[in-house]
Amino acid sequence: MRFLLWLLLAAAVLGNAYINTFAHLTGATHIAASVCSGVAVLGSAIGLWLTRPRAEAR
Repeated sequence: MRFLLWLLLAAAVLGNAYINTFAHLTGATHIAASVCSGVAVLGSAIGLWLTRPRAEAR
């Protein structure tokens, strides 16, 4: 599960870099693509945070 979340995070970050650098999107298309990649980044980051190994309580 964590492997897939890390894979999604890496793909979303690379996708966002591609969208903002090379895709030549304009207007609403650029906004929609950026929002989708941002949601994927935030979702995978939250999933990784929620599934992190926790230290034992003292």
